[in-house]
Amino acid sequence: MFWKALGNNLILLVTLPFVTIGLALFLAFMLNAAGGPRSGEIRGVRGATFYRVVFFFPYVLSIAIIGVLWMNIYNPINGLLNGGLRAIGLGHLQLSWLGDERLAFWAVLAVLVWNGVGFYVVLFTAGLKAIPASLLEAAVLDGASRSQVFFRITMPLIWENIRTAAVYLGIAALDAFAIVQIMTGGGPNDSTQVGSFYLYQNAFSYGRFGYASAMGVVLFVVTLALSAFTLRATRRERIEF
Repeated sequence: MFWKALGNNLILLVTLPFVTIGLALFLAFMLNAAGGPRSGEIRGVRGATFYRVVFFFPYVLSIAIIGVLWMNIYNPINGLLNGGLRAIGLGHLQLSWLGDERLAFWAVLAVLVWNGVGFYVVLFTAGLKAIPASLLEAAVLDGASRSQVFFRITMPLIWENIRTAAVYLGIAALDAFAIVQIMTGGGPNDSTQVGSFYLYQNAFSYGRFGYASAMGVVLFVVTLALSAFTLRATRRERIEF
């Protein structure tokens, strides 16, 4: 069971940083530089200030509130998600989101992404604000498309922010204790079990403190090694502007 739990953590380790960073980069770029030049300066899309508040709001909520909120949204009988599907005539798509072992893990992953993406939008926005507007304006005037501006100018100049986000999300992927405990308790059929929650169960439910301590050491070593590897593998020559 420990190896199954650790395997779920490794799946989170691959998917959570990739999805969250990709989505946060896209949203940060749209909110800060995708609106094109107006009055001699680069701006985000219309209503960017409102969208920043909306995207960051989930990060303000405590993880306990988020777990209870989404557990009710996923409720197969009177939850908001299935109710919305029925309301628009897609009742045949209703599912038991947390009761099906094929779906439960991905439903929890979606909540983790929803909860964290706002913070990384703010992190990348800070990096984008530090880029001289003249660089982006010159690229636009030279005929660069939005994708070219994003991949050839924006990403290289905020690479340090991306590295930091990758480390934070990697650590979060090896944890995920609270959201799993609240939403699924590791079920159904241990499909959402993660190492930290299995450690907790062994220590405080089964009284196997020695076994739980050994798992804690393994998780510590894996987390430390992952952080060191990520920082080393993503190291690039620093670009100054």
